[in-house]
Amino acid sequence: MSKVKVSAKSSAAILIILFITALFLILFLSQRVFFVPKILILCLSLLVATAVGRLTDFLRDWFLFIGFIYLFDSLRGTIFILICQLDLPVYTLYVIKAEKFLFGAVPSVVLQDWFLRSPDPSSFTWFEKIVTVAHGSHFVAFLIVGLIIWLYKANYFRLYKTSFYLVIFFGLLGYLAVPTVPPWMASNIFSLLPPIFRFNTVIFNMVIPDITKGFDTNSIAAMPSLHAAFPILLGLILWRLYRWRAFPFCLYVFLMLFAIVYTGDHYVVDIIAGGILAVLCYMAAASITKKDRTVMDPDPDSQAIQAKSRAKLIRSLIGGGVILTVGIGIGSYNRRQFVRYPMAYNLYAPRYVDFFKNEADFQLNSQVQFYLGSYHFLRKDIRTAIAYYEKSLKAARSDEERKRAEGGLEACRKVLGMQPQKSP
Repeated sequence: MSKVKVSAKSSAAILIILFITALFLILFLSQRVFFVPKILILCLSLLVATAVGRLTDFLRDWFLFIGFIYLFDSLRGTIFILICQLDLPVYTLYVIKAEKFLFGAVPSVVLQDWFLRSPDPSSFTWFEKIVTVAHGSHFVAFLIVGLIIWLYKANYFRLYKTSFYLVIFFGLLGYLAVPTVPPWMASNIFSLLPPIFRFNTVIFNMVIPDITKGFDTNSIAAMPSLHAAFPILLGLILWRLYRWRAFPFCLYVFLMLFAIVYTGDHYVVDIIAGGILAVLCYMAAASITKKDRTVMDPDPDSQAIQAKSRAKLIRSLIGGGVILTVGIGIGSYNRRQFVRYPMAYNLYAPRYVDFFKNEADFQLNSQVQFYLGSYHFLRKDIRTAIAYYEKSLKAARSDEERKRAEGGLEACRKVLGMQPQKSP
């Protein structure tokens, strides 16, 4: 019986290794970058579970977790909708001040000055493509590692799941409690930082047009960084299981942390918060699941154990089905909101409180004045919006800023029934 299990696990490992190797071979040989969605990894996991004769075990151990992951994806967008509808405060300046205090500059700006040749897509090198692949792997790497733990270290699989339940739960609370503008937005939308080019979204969309609209449903979900928390958490678990044999994965963790700073998606402060969250949740999960790893497994062939396993399978299927249905329903609602009311949920809709509290500091910032005008325009306070758009036009330093401000003024005049005026 043990020989059969070893053979099955070996087959699963070979399938996983071949799959990952194929991804990177395609990347290097075709010089293309592509997005691997969660559903593809889950289908692969089902194939692996079937190949090793453990499909029932997979459904029992994974289905509830899968439902939770899809619910998490949907709730990210829901949080952004709530922030806009409830007019909750969004923060911008505290992370910039913290970065400058810690490093003397914002690392995203420094890294792009060092490495990024040009914002022209034709100038992207293999380096930007590798960084983009690392960045995108966030969405699937934790599932692949979870599958390996489930196959080889079953006693630790509950530790893995519990850790992620905690990280995701508290991460979502952070998104709601402290919604934070990432570096690229502080640069491109508000001119608070030197130019930061979000090249990874360009590379993604070059391969599959508009793909980022599918997974970037909350652009202000930056604090804490789950892009950092996920790989750090996996690193902690793998280090516990394999010690120095997990060192290659630690290199991947550092590549991920570099990627999310280099692309301008996160501040280092976000990463620190994500790392602290990962450590605390890992420690809590290790304490919660300690009994799982200290008690010897009973005879798996006993009738009592089989009955418990069947009951657990039923609970997993029912619970996972309910959570998955709720997640799909919430996601569908979010998409309808974003499609029907695009203006109400664009990047100018939230209330970035720093600009209201320190309005005098941004009189000469055309983009901040344009945001303030857009904020009031979306809330149908047209007269106030016109005043800010006029300030934006007066402070404009480029044709792009001037055209943006003129567009805002024209929209206001149309609402008031006034004729649009030609700029001198």
